[in-house]
Formats: sequence, structure tokens, C-alpha cells
Amino acid sequence: MDNDFNQPKPNETPNGTEVSLQQLYIGLFDAVNFTLSKGVNKQHIEQAINGVVKAFKYNLYNELLLYFYQISKENYIISHIVNNVILAIGFGVSVNLSKDDLMDLGFCAFCHDFGMVEYTHFFQKGHQLTNDENRMVQRHTFDSVKKFEGVFPEKILNAIMDVHEGVNGQGYPRGKTGIEISFLAKMTAICDVFEALTHPRNFRREFTAYEAIKLIIKQKDKVFDNRVVKRFVEFVSIYPIGSFVILNTGETGIIKASNRTAPTKPIVHILLNTKHEAELSGKAINLLDEKMVYVVNSLDSKAEREILHFLKPRGEFNL
Repeated sequence: MDNDFNQPKPNETPNGTEVSLQQLYIGLFDAVNFTLSKGVNKQHIEQAINGVVKAFKYNLYNELLLYFYQISKENYIISHIVNNVILAIGFGVSVNLSKDDLMDLGFCAFCHDFGMVEYTHFFQKGHQLTNDENRMVQRHTFDSVKKFEGVFPEKILNAIMDVHEGVNGQGYPRGKTGIEISFLAKMTAICDVFEALTHPRNFRREFTAYEAIKLIIKQKDKVFDNRVVKRFVEFVSIYPIGSFVILNTGETGIIKASNRTAPTKPIVHILLNTKHEAELSGKAINLLDEKMVYVVNSLDSKAEREILHFLKPRGEFNL
């Protein structure tokens, strides 16, 4: 893979290409479940990842990213792996990676945390891990590589091992720095952290996508490669899909799609009108077309939950 990113290209939507989101997710979940319970079947994994690659490149770009925030949280490991695959492939498409590189990125995102299965009991606790527990959990990188040895080439295995390295040398397991870490690992790493932050754990609430982006930006040139951070922010947008925002009109809405050439001008589905009543018309505003309308604030997760609590019992909005 070239270490220099190409410029992203516009979404392609060829005629006659329809992909079922449900089928894609069933395929990914099945591949993860099969790998956990019965062992590694490379063909099964390839088929599931290839489906996501095709969907992102040709049809369901914004729909897949919105679905990323809605996925089941019942099983931490399965949901985490599926989310990582979706996010990583979407990121790869946004920087115009080749089909082969997208597949490799998908393999890395799929495989790198399977070793965590042995340590899931730590994450069922209601508190952060102790130093000793952290050291034990860090062994999962070796366990992940061992599980997929003989199935994937060294390029993928090395990337799996390096996902939790930091560009400043403070990561694990080997303390690699900068150019020692492959771009496959660097791209997977930022997706891995974003996924973890935007989904709840037993010891903390989930962060909003906007909050997660701010935390990631603070870690550029420390944990994350600055170039990767820049392109990731462009990918998820300043106001990521799924974020709740307030417009200068007084309306409240959820980001349904991003305008990749204008990250401050997303498409917003209105949830509450100017009187803070449920908006039932299905109104959506493309801020790229509305020069006088703009986002004034992004809501935190507590405010998001309050809005959903207000809307869902009435059946007025199905997120």
C-alpha cells in the first residue's frame, strides 16, 4: 500500500446495484460467530468483507455509516469487530484505496481483536482496568495473530500485531514508532478507537461522534499519524453521521449524510421543530443548499438520550 493517500473520488452508484443492509450485517455477524465458535474459514470471511466493500464503493455509503451507530451492543466482541470492518472499509473507500487494499484493510479490522475473547470478563466489570489487567489484555495482539497464522499473509499478520502501537512509541506490544507501523495498522487503529469511544462500556457512557473526533484530534502525532487523523476527520466529517445537532433556526436534528466536499454542510433530518415539538413531516435540510442555515452546536450523549426518550415512546421517530 502506498503511504501517500490519493484524493477521494465521488461516490459511484452504478445502475442496477442494490445491496441489502440486513444481508450484509447477517453475513458479517455470521462470519464473526463462525470464527469464534468453529474456527477460521478464509472464504467465509472474504465473502463477508467483499460484500461491504461493494456496498461502500457502489451504493450505500451514508446508509452504512448511519447503521454503524445502531448496531446491536449485546455482545461486545462481535459488535466491535463488525463495527470496525464497516468503519475501516468506509475510511479506505474515502481515500480511494484499491480493491485489494480495501480487502486487506477489512481483514485487518476483522482479525485484530479476536484475541480479546479470552479477556472479555475484564470488560464486564463496572470499572476501568487495573494496570495488571491492562498488561494481561495487551497480550490479545499475540493471540489474534496466532489465530490467523497460516490463513493470511505476513502483511496482514504484521498489521494485526501493530494496530495498538502509537506513532510516539508508547503503544504496545513492541513500542514501534512512526514509519515502523504500516498504514493498514494506522488506519485500523483510528477506526478501532473511534468505534470504542462511540459505543458504551460497562464502566463508562458512550461518547458522541463529535466528542470522539475531538479526543482523537488531541492524540495526533502521539497515538495517531497526523495524516491519518486529517483524512479520518474528512471521512467522518466535523459533524459525523449519527450526530445530533442544533441549527441556527432553533431546530434540532440528526446528521443523515455528509457532503464530503463541504464537511460543515451536512444533510440534517429534523427531529424537533423551532417549538421543540416532534417534527413529523420527515423534513431534511441539505445545508449545502441552504446558505443561511448552519449548525450552531453538537449535542452530548445525555442530550441525545433525552431526545430519543422524548420521541421513541410516541413512535414519532425510528432511529
